[in-house]
Amino acid sequence: MAITKLPRGGFADSAVTSAKVADTAIGTDEIPDNEITSAKLADDAVTNAKLANSAITIRGTSVSLGGSH
Repeated sequence: MAITKLPRGGFADSAVTSAKVADTAIGTDEIPDNEITSAKLADDAVTNAKLANSAITIRGTSVSLGGSH
């Protein structure tokens, strides 16, 4: 049987880099809940276009997240 997943300790530190991982190789079903924190995201990695709810309403006025009122 082919190995499809390895334990976390199965790799040396820094052995796997983003350059070695194919685009779309890792999907949301492989990422456990609460595993990705804001500290792990690159600056400007999350844009309003990527958010399910990219705005809030304040006193009847819609404000885009990252924008100002």
